[in-house]
Amino acid sequence: MPVNDLRVVIVGGKHVGYHTARRLDNRGHDVVIIEKDEDRADFLSDQYIASVIHGDGGRPSILRQADLARSDVLASLTSYGAMTNLGICMTGQRIAPDIRTVARIDHGDDEEYEEMVDAVVYPEELAAYAAANEVIKISDGGVRTIEEITDDLELMEITVSENAPVAGKTLEAVSLPRGAVVVADNESDQFPGPDTVFEPGRAYILAVRTGVTDEVVRLLRG
Repeated sequence: MPVNDLRVVIVGGKHVGYHTARRLDNRGHDVVIIEKDEDRADFLSDQYIASVIHGDGGRPSILRQADLARSDVLASLTSYGAMTNLGICMTGQRIAPDIRTVARIDHGDDEEYEEMVDAVVYPEELAAYAAANEVIKISDGGVRTIEEITDDLELMEITVSENAPVAGKTLEAVSLPRGAVVVADNESDQFPGPDTVFEPGRAYILAVRTGVTDEVVRLLRG
């Protein structure tokens, strides 16, 4: 299916739901928001980013109004807690068994919910990464977390400093710790290989296990 053909139903139109809908709309997707607060539903309608249904997304009758059977994704992003969002997603799957479900959580391990929904999001954790990246940027730290792939694996962008142990050396000559892989050179369109040189001032993207993050940063930053 072409990416622009997605139809997404979002339950919860507060900050997380609203900004998610805006981004999906900007990318050409068809979005429906279910919001039970009448004033908020009116506000969302005025934004022209989605079709808006005023009602309680936890009720099967309201979910059916969103026409889940012809939708691709149901994302429950309310601020009422993980159990509420998981329950809404599970109800949605009963109505439309083939729909993909995404639930907002506020605690716990992703793996706890694998049997209940297709994916979970933890906005507070993502915000913490963004805040940490900004703090490091201010101090010219040269290290930025791009994404947490799993609980113990991160995608990081690290800029090699002038006095770093790896500066000027090839990837083949450097002993990166087990659990660290160079994924990309930000200034090259070539996939990193043994002859890739760690150039001072250049940023590299690495997949790094949490347990070796400090060692990797020391190697590239000094």
